[in-house]
Amino acid sequence: MGDPPPLPPPPDPRMLPVFATVTYAASVIALWGFLSLGLDADAIAQRDAGPLLGPAMVLGACLVTLVALLRVRGRSAPTRAGLAAAASVYIVMLGIGAVGYSLIRADVSWLVLFVGAYGPSPFVLGAALLSGIAVVAVWAGTRRV
Repeated sequence: MGDPPPLPPPPDPRMLPVFATVTYAASVIALWGFLSLGLDADAIAQRDAGPLLGPAMVLGACLVTLVALLRVRGRSAPTRAGLAAAASVYIVMLGIGAVGYSLIRADVSWLVLFVGAYGPSPFVLGAALLSGIAVVAVWAGTRRV
């Protein structure tokens, strides 16, 4: 019997955060779809917000998640990184939404009103929770035993 064929080279570990961010984006889109169907509500209830405010919020959340995923490798525990990612996504999504909607309405008061209306929203909270889960999952997949 001959020698077994050589194993392929290991994948580039720098690509894992990118793939995890793409998976995070797909998960947020799926979560928002299921929540929208289950709750019979839109992610952005204001009709005058236009079609780009929600995707802009998700794009901001994806960028925050990517940065958190790039920083989590090599840490001894993911707790702080996961909580920081979830909190950052929550703040960034509300910030992008508030600034975007106040620009659409040309009214500064919507900076506060948007945050008050969407702060307890399951759409924003769910996206933040998924970001924390993604950070912990990537840490678990890349830690050295």
